Amino acid sequence: MPLLRGFSKVDSIRNPVSNGVNEAGVIAIPSNIREQVGLFPGSSVSIKIVKIKDSARWPYIIIHNPEVLPRLSMLQVIMMEGTAELDNEDRLILADNILREIKLESGNRVEIKLVGPKGASWAVIYNRGPNRLTTLQEKMGRLRKNGGGAKKWQIQKWEY
Repeated sequence: MPLLRGFSKVDSIRNPVSNGVNEAGVIAIPSNIREQVGLFPGSSVSIKIVKIKDSARWPYIIIHNPEVLPRLSMLQVIMMEGTAELDNEDRLILADNILREIKLESGNRVEIKLVGPKGASWAVIYNRGPNRLTTLQEKMGRLRKNGGGAKKWQIQKWEY
């Protein structure tokens, strides 16, 4: 069960490591989640790309402080591990190969959840796609397939 939850959008910038040849994805992490995980501007984080066994769901990212290892269940499989950095504006910079692995593109929305015990928390980042906000809003019918809002009232006529 997540302790905190936030939403963000993926922006793209030129990758500073590769002298601007490749683009990197940038995700702004809310300050309350960032503080609980123990991240600060300029710090490096450990990344695990995880997928649930035998599931059609997209992989997701677990970011954590290098001193704190996240707990994984038996159903979770680590697909890739790596590191990333936070820039001076407290945004997470993800490399091109990580973006491809979890199918993230510029403009996609992400859901960020804080998980774990106090003092040893980690953040989980889920790809919600270009138009998708939350599962609950989809279930309630608030969003159409093209991303617009749904009708609030429906008129039905009964002929006797």
